[in-house]
Amino acid sequence: MKIPGGQDRQGEGTLPHRIVTVSTGFTLLEIMLATLILALVVSMITLSLSGSLNVMEATRVQGELYYRAQVALERISDDLASAVLPVGVDFIARPAGEGGSGPPLLRFVSNAHVRLDPARDQRGMATIAYALRPDPDQPDTVALLRSDRLLSPAGGEEGEAAKPVYFLLADRLRSVRFVYLDKNGDELEEWDTRVEDDATAEQRGKLRHLPVAVRCELDFWLDREQESSLSFRTMVELPTGRIRRDGQPGA
Repeated sequence: MKIPGGQDRQGEGTLPHRIVTVSTGFTLLEIMLATLILALVVSMITLSLSGSLNVMEATRVQGELYYRAQVALERISDDLASAVLPVGVDFIARPAGEGGSGPPLLRFVSNAHVRLDPARDQRGMATIAYALRPDPDQPDTVALLRSDRLLSPAGGEEGEAAKPVYFLLADRLRSVRFVYLDKNGDELEEWDTRVEDDATAEQRGKLRHLPVAVRCELDFWLDREQESSLSFRTMVELPTGRIRRDGQPGA
């Protein structure tokens, strides 16, 4: 190829073409450092989320226990506040047995009969009984059961030959305790109004009366591994227990 001046462009005044490439990247040390930082960040996020989930679960469990305690204590309060002592029926209470087994924890007559079927069930006084049963799946755990049997007009229990039917009132319990207060304010672990047939009128007057008040304490398991629990209690006054048989205040 010619250019003005007669000089050939090829071979004169030209430079060889060179392609220069620059390789850039991370060194092994930089990669290891970035991986370490990422692992630390992920660990911190995981721990934070795990702690949040644990707090949420603990809050849920506590809320559930508060609800169970509220339902159980309201039912017990209604039963005891309406307790009466008719002729031929007694108020019998005993301390909780070892392991939660044994006869009823508390047995009395109350006007707080629960009508499960209003169309067929009648109103009236009923024999209320509370019993403890051990949980076969959880050691050191008991369930609180309630029985409600309507009294017949003759004063006996309807279907007296049949065993009482218990319904679950509260479970996941570590312990249950009832304390009975007499007219002097003394706290007793048991109460029994039964008297002998040949008892005098004075002896009957001393035994045939209801407690002035009853304190109920429910202790629910919160964490068995940590041996932690939530305790709830309520005090129930028995209006009938404040009146003696002769109509005078019992206090």
